Amino acid sequence: MLEKLFNKLADDGSAEFIYLIIGSLLLFVYQRVRSAIRQFGARRKLRNDLSAYLERKGAINVIDIANGDPEFAKSNIFVREVTNFGRPKSLFISMSDEHQAKLRSRQIEAGYGTHQCTCFQPDESFNGSGDFSELAVITDIADLPILIEKHRIIVSEKFVHGTDGMMFNGEKYGVFNLRFTRFGFNEAPGVELDLFHTDYFTHRVFRSIYQELKGAGHPIAQASVENFLQYRPFFTSFGVNALLICEGERGREIVLGKRSARVHGSSARYHVTMNEGLSQTDKDAFGRVDLELCFKRGLLEELGIDDKLYCLAKRSAFYDFFLERNNLEIGLSAVFELDVGFAAEIEPLVARDKAYEADGFETLPLKHRPIRDFVGQNEFVPHGLYVIEHVLMREGISISSIGKAVV
Repeated sequence: MLEKLFNKLADDGSAEFIYLIIGSLLLFVYQRVRSAIRQFGARRKLRNDLSAYLERKGAINVIDIANGDPEFAKSNIFVREVTNFGRPKSLFISMSDEHQAKLRSRQIEAGYGTHQCTCFQPDESFNGSGDFSELAVITDIADLPILIEKHRIIVSEKFVHGTDGMMFNGEKYGVFNLRFTRFGFNEAPGVELDLFHTDYFTHRVFRSIYQELKGAGHPIAQASVENFLQYRPFFTSFGVNALLICEGERGREIVLGKRSARVHGSSARYHVTMNEGLSQTDKDAFGRVDLELCFKRGLLEELGIDDKLYCLAKRSAFYDFFLERNNLEIGLSAVFELDVGFAAEIEPLVARDKAYEADGFETLPLKHRPIRDFVGQNEFVPHGLYVIEHVLMREGISISSIGKAVV
């Protein structure tokens, strides 16, 4: 029957037409199958990328507080010290008397002059008293005063023996309040940053308390944009974290610092180029706290970039306020770009903290693949990886592989 039909079609000269129809059908089926395979592959890649992003975000454990769009202009950042009846609002935890005596005795035996011995402020809470019970009310952590006494001793012991990177007790600023706003028809982002006085010893005591609370599963470890200011006594530090971009033999390059184990007491890890904490030295001629002065001081002390080089900057900008939940600290991401080569012009410069805080530097072409590969193969300070990622996003580069963020 079929043979007769095909013979008839052949006799009628229609065989070519049938073959054309069959070929078209086969081509259509092939294209549909190919399209389905491509869609499946694209969906799987999207799922993998999303899973990688969420895994990386969870490993970094840093959340956005506010993002500059495209940046926070320096003229739209207002920094001020909070006061109590004319006195700076302060939060100090003093080293125990026993440990102060041990430290002072050791320093005198080493030949320190009286003026060179480490000093500690007496206990002072936000309300000006030496009683920390108000902090329990502010944070809703009922046993916080007890924890302060416990960790005062723990940190005092480390300080006396110079372990875990504890070498000196300098003045610092903590963050009492953050308020974000918009300016003008373009709705340019702005911020009001209110500060309290504190010191490094107090900072380490609250960091130690936080680690205990986090280990016990306390809600503070999941602080969010909505409630983070409830825990303001823990914000005893505020840091500017900058990524340096230079002009090298391979074109534009980013510069990564390898953070020394001497700074944080663990293994050396890659970080941003410069990380500097805001302090009482960062004031202008009128006595006002200036975030840009902190930025400039960090570039000078960690890289040797002085005012002359700073004035040659192609670009400098503040980008994102973030909450780092590994140690519960607030930070600000930034970028600084110069049209000079790092190896030839900047790396040889002498800087006060360069040898102590960094084991070295790594330059990478400002291109997707080499950066992605390097991030995937090396260990990073968690919030350093966050800053690198957010600066690079503004350069049109996305890091798709998971960096090894190590707390």
